[in-house]
Amino acid sequence: MSRTAFVDANVPIHAAGRPRALKGPCVETLRLTSRFPDVFVTDAEVLQKLLHGYLAPDLRAAGLPVLGAFAGLMRGRVVPVTGDDLLAARELADRTTGVSARDLVHAAVMGRVGCTRVVSADRDFDRLPSLRRLDPSAVQVWGAMLLA
Repeated sequence: MSRTAFVDANVPIHAAGRPRALKGPCVETLRLTSRFPDVFVTDAEVLQKLLHGYLAPDLRAAGLPVLGAFAGLMRGRVVPVTGDDLLAARELADRTTGVSARDLVHAAVMGRVGCTRVVSADRDFDRLPSLRRLDPSAVQVWGAMLLA
């Protein structure tokens, strides 16, 4: 099994957001992605989600730097999304309920690159039996195991 872990968009969003329960754990997750670049990946759809969300007028000034920082942190580790990934996501949709199209695309990309772990606060990933969700709130536990 690959020790690679996919970083979902909610990690940099929580890390940059107001003080809440997930802020510290998401900051720690991003520190791990910096220290262990061979372990963490993301995909172009995550960057698109950040761009889309942070183009809102009230979020633009603070949010676009978050996108830039995350894109820089993940440089060389952003997996493209292909047409075949979208077809694979459609097949996953036939077998799964309660998972968004975006998350199905992430799962398809992960399947293509052999990644079975996703760092995300989004519990919908728990509905995909091929994946193991690593909750950012437990970064101290899974971080040590993933990096061992």
